[in-house]
Amino acid sequence: MYIVDRNLKSVDSGVVLDLKRSSFKDQICQVGVLLSIATGFSIPISTSLTSILSFGILVCWIISGQYRVSWELLKNNRVVAVSVTLFGFLAVGLLYTPESLSVASRNLFKYRQFILIPVYLSFFFDPMSRRRGIQMFELALIVTLIGSICYAFLPVGSVDGDIYNRSIFKNRITQNILMSFLVYLAAWKFWEHPKQRWYYGVLALIATYNVVAMVPGRSGYVALAILICLLMYQKMGYKGLFPATICIVLVGFLSYYQSQTFQGRIDQVVTEINKYSVSEERQNGVDLRLEFYENSLQLAKLNPLFGSGSGSFGLKYRELAQQNGQIATANPHNEYVMLLVQNGLIGVCLFASFFWVAWRATRKMAGLDRDFGQAVLAVYVVVCLVNSLMLDTTEGNLFGFLMGLTMAAASGSIVESVDELASEPPSSNKDQHFISDAA
Repeated sequence: MYIVDRNLKSVDSGVVLDLKRSSFKDQICQVGVLLSIATGFSIPISTSLTSILSFGILVCWIISGQYRVSWELLKNNRVVAVSVTLFGFLAVGLLYTPESLSVASRNLFKYRQFILIPVYLSFFFDPMSRRRGIQMFELALIVTLIGSICYAFLPVGSVDGDIYNRSIFKNRITQNILMSFLVYLAAWKFWEHPKQRWYYGVLALIATYNVVAMVPGRSGYVALAILICLLMYQKMGYKGLFPATICIVLVGFLSYYQSQTFQGRIDQVVTEINKYSVSEERQNGVDLRLEFYENSLQLAKLNPLFGSGSGSFGLKYRELAQQNGQIATANPHNEYVMLLVQNGLIGVCLFASFFWVAWRATRKMAGLDRDFGQAVLAVYVVVCLVNSLMLDTTEGNLFGFLMGLTMAAASGSIVESVDELASEPPSSNKDQHFISDAA
């Protein structure tokens, strides 16, 4: 028998959920925990494996009765409530979309991570399970880093584009975003114990080099800069922003003059931005993005409050592009713009509200749970301005997994046996130790 004991300080109702279930259901629950932990490894490596594990997690969630925990969280946890409300509003968009139901439903399915957050959360109450989940995610990133470095020794001729870009399991944009998280995790652990964990400092430097000098993913450059600033702020307060700025400028300067990959990507951004205002030719990434944003805002003005319906962006933009003789797209490469066109200001406000509520929830946390949760939020808030991360399978799955994992520490709930609850307080020193050193 397991219970979920809510922190009376954070939840006024002080709800206690008593799950009287058989040993079989308890075993199924443990399988769900193991599958959730394994998902941390599968997301950066394999989409197919992630889908299989996600299905298994849902089955365990239902059979074990953990859905009752998620239901209580929906009523008492703001992060879960906003997450489900956002998905629910996106589902309502199916009722008035001009797109076919099959296409619109596939678009809605892209946002399934907001439904999976309470599912993952129900399996990650134990600090040790959160620790293992982060370790598995970190292990997958290290495997990716090793593979990317090995690709650097392959001859340039007779290789495909992904290998030439030193990206292996995922495309270059996704890999650089993922690798920026490895830089953060390694740097965080090195900062905690520099002498004992010196190897994490080396890992952080190698991963940084991979991001800025080997793989040409500009979103990763942005994510890396954000995480450097955030880490310094978390460890030193506002005083840390100055050395963070110096670090970013130094890394950027060295990379620009020592790496042709980095220099080429930065020069391309500057050239295309300058070209956009004087030429109508749109063929590359940056100037096309600017055109997508401009046209999308025109579409958003037609239905500013509720949008044109879920899944309607591609249809609406194609009609406008044909009128203007421009390139059509189904992805504006900006999550906020996508939601604005399809779901209006209400959709954008709900999306932004999730980040706000989740960030506030991290204030109740400690250690890596808090810091890494803030890191994930900061990266997605900013990078969603230049990419539709929720539409991308890996980035979307990763967001649901990491939010469920980290927000479990902020839920004010602890899952433990009745005997353990009777013998020690819910906020024992042991739990606090695991939370502070969950890495």
